[in-house]
Amino acid sequence: MTLQWGYKRAFWRCVLLMVVGAALQMTLGDFDNKFLRYPWGLIFAINYLYLLLLIYVQGAKWKWLQQLSDGYAMISSLASLMVLTIIFGLTRQDPSTTGVIGALGFSRMTSSWVFILVLFYFTTTLGVTVIRDLHHFRKVRLAASLSHVVVFVCLTAAMFGSADKERVTVSLALDRMTYMGQTRDGEAYELPFALTLREFKMEEYPAKLYILDTQTENSSQEFLLAESEGAEAQVGEWQLKAKHIVDMAIRMPESAEWREMHHVGAAPAVKVEAVNKATGARFEGWVSCGSHIMEPAYLWLGERYAVAMPRREAKRYLSRLEIMDDKGEQWRENIEVNKPARIGAWRIYQVGYDTQRGRWSTSSVVECVRDGWWGVVQVALWLMLAAAGVMFLTAGGRRIAKKSKEVKQ
Repeated sequence: MTLQWGYKRAFWRCVLLMVVGAALQMTLGDFDNKFLRYPWGLIFAINYLYLLLLIYVQGAKWKWLQQLSDGYAMISSLASLMVLTIIFGLTRQDPSTTGVIGALGFSRMTSSWVFILVLFYFTTTLGVTVIRDLHHFRKVRLAASLSHVVVFVCLTAAMFGSADKERVTVSLALDRMTYMGQTRDGEAYELPFALTLREFKMEEYPAKLYILDTQTENSSQEFLLAESEGAEAQVGEWQLKAKHIVDMAIRMPESAEWREMHHVGAAPAVKVEAVNKATGARFEGWVSCGSHIMEPAYLWLGERYAVAMPRREAKRYLSRLEIMDDKGEQWRENIEVNKPARIGAWRIYQVGYDTQRGRWSTSSVVECVRDGWWGVVQVALWLMLAAAGVMFLTAGGRRIAKKSKEVKQ
């Protein structure tokens, strides 16, 4: 099976766009979208919509304009965009410009001329299609037309509103009100609201115990997961058993014993029994990862090897924030990873904490993100929900109509 000439020509246009994008990337460097900051992004968006309308109206007179709205152009541009997206997804995204990948901008997707041109081309073909759907509006195409509108609005908002997105990193200290942050460029930024960290909470995974080679500082691949007292595991030639587990413990000065104590700086501790399967040697003692005030503890298995516990991995952590807006109203929000708080067009994300103190951290790092075009995207998402409802209703109507015809026959 061979491609029709229309598809071949359409794909060649996409290839030409990629070549032009690569040339621009090599000569001008990354695409800089700062010129799209408000109000210029809105002005360019309005003019872009006008040009799309003009392309549709003048398409009957100019054949090359018709090619922007046919199925060949849309399918070829969508396929090219998907290929680029897969390439970018398989490429590590970082600021590096070394090598062919970095020079072509594949390691910086949102700043790559290749991606920007193909995305703009696809959005243009989709925009002309949307205008045509609205001009020749039919009920049977309502769901498809709404779907096209949703994708077009989201892409347009992403392109022309990208420069209006603000990302501000805020370092919070316990019980200290903060309204200043720092942008990615290192500039100070005053937020339209104030944040106060009232509490930081963390949940951790159970401790893991490894056999540590103190000469090479390498740990065993196997480990004992100390989920409960009595847990056992074969680690190398050693049989490890967790005899006693204390989630919060402190070792008293000049003592090898760890006692349960709920105090700042308390660390997890496990009393371990280690038996060598080959020699029968047996050792027993406490193992702890320590904390910012407590030294770690090891169970020595002779002169070279020891049972060690690395810092426990964070399972879940959250910050309890008190927020005050510019009107003086205050309320509290719990934010954690992938569960941000919302203040108008702003979103507050949990991004870090004091890793040295761990669960006893008295500071938290949040990122405040503002998208000025979020309202437009919200309208598009509601249209998507409407499109899904229309698809459901019209599909049901067709089935009913078909059944009724069969009954009449």
